[in-house]
Amino acid sequence: MKTYRISKLVCFIIGAVAILVFTDAFVNLIRWTIGGLMVLYGVLGILETVLKKEKPIYRGEGFIFFCLEIIMGAMVLIFIEEFSIVCVIWAAWSIFRESIEIKEIVDKKLHPVLAAISGIESIAVIVLSIMLIDSPGHHHALIHTYLLCVELFLSAAIPIINESIFKKHGEKHGDGTEGDAPAQSEHEDTETESAKSEEKIAVEE
Repeated sequence: MKTYRISKLVCFIIGAVAILVFTDAFVNLIRWTIGGLMVLYGVLGILETVLKKEKPIYRGEGFIFFCLEIIMGAMVLIFIEEFSIVCVIWAAWSIFRESIEIKEIVDKKLHPVLAAISGIESIAVIVLSIMLIDSPGHHHALIHTYLLCVELFLSAAIPIINESIFKKHGEKHGDGTEGDAPAQSEHEDTETESAKSEEKIAVEE
């Protein structure tokens, strides 16, 4: 899973840089950019579910949402050509995704700084998405594209940073893979030493 997360971070950084360098091209080809991105997010979501060994993978809202992302992305790629319609779909999809992310921020145990950064990014995306729905033109699409670069980096980097922080402190993070073992061991060692001391005193008496 760690190798996958690092690979995802590298690919997303490359994608973000490419979007920054060729911003106008990505906006002009917004149908292919957003349709492809929706399919990619859906596929990666299902892949992460498989890597986490969640069984059965078809249960839960997450899997259904990932499948809908793939279907909607394919529909955008095949059927939708109007620039403004693609913008509205992109905005609605962004609002839905960021709403889920805000819920995950509340439910998961994230480091306070990371939670704040992720929350600010989600709120910014939702606000700009509403503006994009209200005025689905080139200007707002361009702003949304720049924000997409930030989203790509944060979505891949935050899980890695969060895991590293909690591993360093020996605490549980969002998926519960790290426990409070160091603290518990220290407590148990103290109790053992106390018991041995009491036994030694009793023997001497």
